[in-house]
Amino acid sequence: MAFTARRSPLPAAIVLTIGVVATWSFLATNNAFVVAPDNGPAAAQSAGVAVRGTSTVTEQKGLPLDVLALGVGAGLVEATPAQAYGIFYDELVPYASVTVFTIIWGIVLGFVLLRLQEAFPE
Repeated sequence: MAFTARRSPLPAAIVLTIGVVATWSFLATNNAFVVAPDNGPAAAQSAGVAVRGTSTVTEQKGLPLDVLALGVGAGLVEATPAQAYGIFYDELVPYASVTVFTIIWGIVLGFVLLRLQEAFPE
């Protein structure tokens, strides 16, 4: 009796939600490269001049919805560990062993070439 693995619809729902939020935030803006000027009093808009005890830097009121959604989506749709689905022994171990062998063989050949240079000086 073979059981078929059933995939969770949660990652697809998260990706769909992130796409809808990103599209909504893109269409909600006017797509300008600069921020519209503030309609505050002219004295407060002067370049870098502030009354003692106040700051010229304005604080952000809240986190934009699209940034929040992308942050949550990135945390939920993380990569599976290397041990999942046998990828560790199927791909990582052979590539790691070939890489280690190649590095060690390069070191051995380097010493052989060094000895050959010493054996036949110019």
